[in-house]
Amino acid sequence: MIFDPVFSWFGWGFVVLALLTVCIIPAIRGDGARWKWLARMGVVAVLAVALARPGIPIKSSTEEYEARADVYFVVDVTTSMAAEDFDGDKTRLEGVKEDMLELADAFPGTRLSIITFASTAATVMPLTTDHAAFASAVDVLDPESSLNSNGSSITEAGEELEKRMTSNDEDRPENENVVFYFGDGEQTVSETPDSWSSFAPRIDSGAVFGYGTEEGGKMRDRQPFGYGSGVGNPGNAPGLGDPDDTTDGQAPPEYIQDRNGNPGVSKIDEGNLRQIASDLGVDYHHRDGNGAISSVYTAPKYDQALVKKDGRVTVDEYYWVPLILVFAWIAVELVFGVREYLRLKAITPKRPRRGGPPGPGGPVPHQRVPVGIPSQPGPAPSVPDQPGPAPSVSDQQGGPQ
Repeated sequence: MIFDPVFSWFGWGFVVLALLTVCIIPAIRGDGARWKWLARMGVVAVLAVALARPGIPIKSSTEEYEARADVYFVVDVTTSMAAEDFDGDKTRLEGVKEDMLELADAFPGTRLSIITFASTAATVMPLTTDHAAFASAVDVLDPESSLNSNGSSITEAGEELEKRMTSNDEDRPENENVVFYFGDGEQTVSETPDSWSSFAPRIDSGAVFGYGTEEGGKMRDRQPFGYGSGVGNPGNAPGLGDPDDTTDGQAPPEYIQDRNGNPGVSKIDEGNLRQIASDLGVDYHHRDGNGAISSVYTAPKYDQALVKKDGRVTVDEYYWVPLILVFAWIAVELVFGVREYLRLKAITPKRPRRGGPPGPGGPVPHQRVPVGIPSQPGPAPSVPDQPGPAPSVSDQQGGPQ
């Protein structure tokens, strides 16, 4: 059983604690039936289980079509790849990214991997058929900061490439290997570059691509949080790729300086790049932004096969089970609410209509009392005499004569 809360565990605990507090305080004060508040606390506990999203991990086997090839992209991310001499004033790494994405489109269904190198080498994208994930990994590639640079060798990635190819050859022995190398050939350590000739018999296709110019280009240093990296900013977002812009009031990063205090300049070394291409048994191509990469390299076609993939883990989630109990209690609360409303409506007295006669048992209409005349208790006022027949003449004269 595993749990994957809807919120973070902190948010989950905050929500549960708040709901329990709403139930506990009225229960202590005696507001309403205590058993109802206890039941509501139980419902909150059940809701807490649902919000934790319980699930059972299940290993499953799937089958999908794959092209019978593994493509490795070996990318130079040393500080010199930030030099602004590709297709005008773009950085070299920007050119590399454009070419990597175009090459990936030329290998549908293949497994792709990215190995970067600077002071050290690392696999930043293991072999995957998810080309969307590959594109995301390409987008976040950045050159190494000069603060972290201790010099680098153009063949630094050889050991990492050997390890990955050996492991993947055991997994897919029938797959062909394709290797692409992207860099400027600048060797900044005293050691001689290693020979890569041992890879040649194991490679079916590939190429070495060189970036930079003989005149060289100045480099802006990558800042701690990516400010002014000048890479991965096709829209010239402020502070990322536009040297004349700023980010949050910060000035754009300065160019890296040499020992004399002048802007450092990085130049391409095509001799080293051609040597790597010769060792691998592939062609070398200089890239300057003129023309698509398909104009210098044509990707071979590979058959696709249905491959069974074991060990993929999926999770069967069961959060819906406790939610059934929560919704059932909500229905019960609605019944309680309707019954209470009908009870209160039945005991509320009806008010008489304004201007009408008072009903039986209703209030006596208010009588005005003249100001200054005290109201004294006394006999009820007599009813005025009713007009009757006029007295006779004899009555008026005192009786009969």
